Amino acid sequence: QDDYGKLWATTVRIDGERVQLVEVVNATAEPDGSHRRYFLRVPPDTRTARAAVAWTFDYADPTDYLVAVET
Repeated sequence: QDDYGKLWATTVRIDGERVQLVEVVNATAEPDGSHRRYFLRVPPDTRTARAAVAWTFDYADPTDYLVAVET
């Protein structure tokens, strides 16, 4: 877990590949004030939540991915 989300490793396999997910929280509040959580599938060799989130935005190097402004 880091500032970008929480990485979940599972024992589930799909097409022979272990399923790994990153849990992220939507920064935009719902009308009731709650924040939705999402689970995004990422490659099984991903080691950090930051790397997982960066991968979802097509960044090969997680250090290149920075959240400059949250809207």
